[in-house]
Amino acid sequence: YLPLSPTQVNVIQDTWEIMKTLPAEAVGVLLFKNTFELAGPAAEDLSKLFPFSKEKGFSVKKLDDSPGLKKHGKNVVDTVTAAISLLTKLDELVPILKDLGKRHVGYGVAKAHYPVVGGALLATLEQGLPKEKWTAEAKAAYTKMWGVIEEVMTVDNY
Repeated sequence: YLPLSPTQVNVIQDTWEIMKTLPAEAVGVLLFKNTFELAGPAAEDLSKLFPFSKEKGFSVKKLDDSPGLKKHGKNVVDTVTAAISLLTKLDELVPILKDLGKRHVGYGVAKAHYPVVGGALLATLEQGLPKEKWTAEAKAAYTKMWGVIEEVMTVDNY
């Protein structure tokens, strides 16, 4: 896995510190809104991979009304926070991501879903960060980070 440069790690960790000042639940909901928006016509099918889609009255058009989605979104944001804290310790991070990837296969996640979520993460960062912090350098660093995450989570599973 091509590691991130120290500069890229710094940019990611510094900008994520700003994201952490926002409520994790709100960031998580925004991430899922962006995911389902990027999924387009496949959003309904994609939503069925998540337990929160079984909630009475669940709709991809009303994500703010879903307690399960809020909880799941917060958990995803907490996981991203943990992963970002380990970017300089790939020996610790890689096994965690490999295990997470295996579990996601069991949930029915397809390899094609990873670029959608990566795009949603970038959109969420663009919406959540101050404009002066969402630079070409930051976007490139997060894009590379997501590429590493995607590769590690999918390499042995698909």
